[in-house]
Amino acid sequence: MPLHTTENSRLMRTGHIFNSLLNELQQRIRNGEWQPGSHLPSITHLAHTFGVSTGSVREALRSLQSLGMVRIEHGRGVIVISNQSKDDPQFPPTNLTIANVVALAEARRLIEPELAALAAERGSDNELTEILQIAITMEQHVVAGLDFGESDTAFHHAIAIAAHNPVLSQMILSMQDLFLMSRQLTSKELGMTDRAVHYHHLIADAIQTRNAAQARLLMLAHMNDALGSVLFIEAQQSNHAAPILY
Repeated sequence: MPLHTTENSRLMRTGHIFNSLLNELQQRIRNGEWQPGSHLPSITHLAHTFGVSTGSVREALRSLQSLGMVRIEHGRGVIVISNQSKDDPQFPPTNLTIANVVALAEARRLIEPELAALAAERGSDNELTEILQIAITMEQHVVAGLDFGESDTAFHHAIAIAAHNPVLSQMILSMQDLFLMSRQLTSKELGMTDRAVHYHHLIADAIQTRNAAQARLLMLAHMNDALGSVLFIEAQQSNHAAPILY
């Protein structure tokens, strides 16, 4: 069933084509539509079926390969090897701990500044426009009092894709579940949402003007701010757990 419904048109405007496609392909493999050992349809066929670009299909297939669900073989196509994705035991999404959230923030601080710089250097004009539009959409959601989690995630994913480094982008995409749940903690901090919106605008502007150095510095500041929030929450939890001495 094509993804071009009213809701999915909205998702496309906010940069969620990739996530929607990846989730749909995963679900179909899990449901047994494509069994282990079978070949997926061609990239062109999948793009036509779901109404997306061949580039989005390629990115989704690379993600499926990194999850251990398919194997991409040049000349033979894409072969399903498992109907389950491999989970990293270090980051179980159903067992969120503050230690995992701190680890995530530290990892993002190392990776995302370079992704922002690469996006400014390598991203297509359409990809850079999409990044800016997602930043605007996030601000609109915040002003309207709507949940901005999807646009927040889409912003960082769009930058990862625009960087055109499949290894780094897969590292970010593999953190998605933990990232979404960690927001449940960090978004509660007073002022965190407004700061995130502000950083996203500045980063998007730097990428749009292809100022790689500025994009790197702004993303680093954004990640430092996020890490600071996580460490603050960790300290609060430690204080609440500590005994009171008289």
